[in-house]
Amino acid sequence: MAPSPAAVAAAMPPAADPEREEEAEQQQTKWGAALEGLVVGSYCHDVLLRGGRVVGETLGGAAAFVSNVLDAASPPEASFAVVSKVGPDFAYASAPAPARHPSLLCPAPTTSFHARFSDAVASPAAHAPDRQLRRVHACDPIYPDDLPERRFAYGLAVGVAGEVLPETLERMIRLCRAVLVDAQALIRAFDADGGGGGAAVRHMALEGTPYARLLQRVAFLKASSEEAPYVGVETARRRCCVIVTEGRDGCRLYWEGGEARVAPFPAVQVDPTGAGDSYLAGFAVGLLWGLSATDAALLGNFFGAAAVSQVGVPTFHPKMLQAVKQILEDKERRGLCASCKLIRQLTTTVLIFARHRCRLHRQVHADLKFTGK
Repeated sequence: MAPSPAAVAAAMPPAADPEREEEAEQQQTKWGAALEGLVVGSYCHDVLLRGGRVVGETLGGAAAFVSNVLDAASPPEASFAVVSKVGPDFAYASAPAPARHPSLLCPAPTTSFHARFSDAVASPAAHAPDRQLRRVHACDPIYPDDLPERRFAYGLAVGVAGEVLPETLERMIRLCRAVLVDAQALIRAFDADGGGGGAAVRHMALEGTPYARLLQRVAFLKASSEEAPYVGVETARRRCCVIVTEGRDGCRLYWEGGEARVAPFPAVQVDPTGAGDSYLAGFAVGLLWGLSATDAALLGNFFGAAAVSQVGVPTFHPKMLQAVKQILEDKERRGLCASCKLIRQLTTTVLIFARHRCRLHRQVHADLKFTGK
């Protein structure tokens, strides 16, 4: 029987309480640094195309989006390691938009995706515009021996191109007190390269994969609404807590015996790439700050909405981050209701800022004809 979200969230160690220092020291002895996390998944080259024309080239890969949010919003005492692989052609090892955490260098080319968008305007009800995703290059997978030889408080398995092998996930589970998994790391499959255009990305049923047996040892499994049918929510919720992100409709948490809906934030969508990754990182950040699973999901929705307003890995405004951290620090005194109100007011301000601050983003928005999350 799968535990409730409250029980699972308790497995994530929150930021230290000065009055419980002895307990924190014991926890640190068993699990390494009390708030050290492990992010496993490769960086990528992302290329956005419309009508055969390149309209954007950015750093990509779930590890890039996840580490961006963890760097920005984690408690001050938290840290994390990233295990990622890139090739000698990796374009983002330095400024102006570097991958801030070093990768393992491999002889194979860096994983690369081409996202081809149709000319048609997405329906207002759609969660994302019509796009065709192809994997053009694939770097080496991440093997169990690539992981550090130490314990971690939590882990995030966030592969995008099949790089997180079943045996690697199993080792993560042994090393980490709690593991959060993005379903795309488990269910993505890639068709043969058709005429040099790259391998088309498709989904396969989770139950038919070697990952299925590991679900009962996972804390949270996140899937998009598109991925959810392949995950098999009704089956998976009996093994772990399942989160389904629903774009402009927010998200839902499912566990055996219950479910909860968490409200969304409005977003001016420019590029949907990385929204789910930013959501999962925001969710993990919420747990590290001591929020309940549903409250952490609200913070995940906030960062997911913030991510889609920019092309590529987003840059968060310092005043926004300062305000968010103040809300999190004051969470016990203010309570969730007040926090929700403050975050929503902050989101409105950030959206206005994002809409007018960058001509490039507005131009890409016009080129791709995105209409909203």
